[in-house]
Amino acid sequence: MNLNFIKNKNSIEITLVAVLIICLLLFDRAFSKLSIKEPLYLHDFLLLIATFFSLNKLSIRIRFPTIFHFILIAIIYLIISIVFFGLEGDYFLMIFRQFFLFFYLTCSYIIANKFFRTENNIDKSVEFIKKIAFWSLVLQLFYFVYLYVTIEGYSPIKGYSYLSALGVMGIITYAAYTLVFFQGLKKQLIFLLLIVVSALLGHASSFFAVFVILLSNFYISFKPKVRFIVIGIILLLVIIVIQLPQFNDKNASWRILYWGEIFRQSIVDNYLVLGNGFGKPYVSLEFTDYLYENLNSHNMLENYNSMARWESPPHNSFLTIIFHVGFIPFLLLVWPLKKILIQLFLKRKSEDKNKLFLFYTIIGLIVWSSFNVILELPHSAIFFWLIFFTYIFYDKIKA
Repeated sequence: MNLNFIKNKNSIEITLVAVLIICLLLFDRAFSKLSIKEPLYLHDFLLLIATFFSLNKLSIRIRFPTIFHFILIAIIYLIISIVFFGLEGDYFLMIFRQFFLFFYLTCSYIIANKFFRTENNIDKSVEFIKKIAFWSLVLQLFYFVYLYVTIEGYSPIKGYSYLSALGVMGIITYAAYTLVFFQGLKKQLIFLLLIVVSALLGHASSFFAVFVILLSNFYISFKPKVRFIVIGIILLLVIIVIQLPQFNDKNASWRILYWGEIFRQSIVDNYLVLGNGFGKPYVSLEFTDYLYENLNSHNMLENYNSMARWESPPHNSFLTIIFHVGFIPFLLLVWPLKKILIQLFLKRKSEDKNKLFLFYTIIGLIVWSSFNVILELPHSAIFFWLIFFTYIFYDKIKA
């Protein structure tokens, strides 16, 4: 792998970020959960070092101030949670465990403000993302072979078969790359391979993310005036896809009920504005009983796992954010992505291939993060934020 992204002696922090991503691709949780000394993990320690190096050279000018204000709101909620919630023991530690979603965002934001000052650095980031995407597919194919050889009676249609969480995101990213940079039969065959691979990883949402990227490519190929008609066709296709058994099992029903509960808390109880802070359970005891009675889901029952209501977010990273800090503050975070909507509804398909590649990628990863615990965990958060900040800085500086 050509690592021009990290060949900069004046950017130790970028080298560390690249090393983190490569290690997560290769070793997944074996790396992200590698402890130096409890509760300090090597992944978090290296990320902190990269952040401190960035702070040392960070210009006074902070770009994307809405994200800066969003982070400040999260930090205020953290302080309130520590000072006023009166939690002790394991419940006090839950404050910091839940806050780590915002810790990964904050570190990524600081590093991005340092690194993405020039067009050249943005280009380096885009090329690095492409290489991670390519190697994610190659390594996953080898991993399928490894599983087949080493596990008697192995079948990729049963259980999980992915090398790493970051590798799944890389495969979704390579789907975007294929649509933009390949042509003709090569494009069709590789994308078909990606459809098959994503369907065999054990996560229906990985296949769905690749499928949505394909639909996005189809959709924005039309003139803006025609797209409102195409939306109907796309919605019909989505409805057909989500009728597949993978989208209608007990896990899917569990997610829908859980999402509805988080929406109720955020919209009705918290008036779209307030969050719950950190260290609070995601759901009530009454709701866990409801899940058990309707889905026979016992994983979150008090007598099965007393900490499950604190440890198990709603398998939608964006709803988790809303739970902690509120819906309207969440809009501050996603405001820099507003041009996605402009591209979707008002603008012709971009002629800038790198911009189009990032556009498809961020859409795919948003879908992936909307069905899984992604931004809360070290083995997947950093790669998402790398894509996120590369996209918004590319759009700001190079557009």
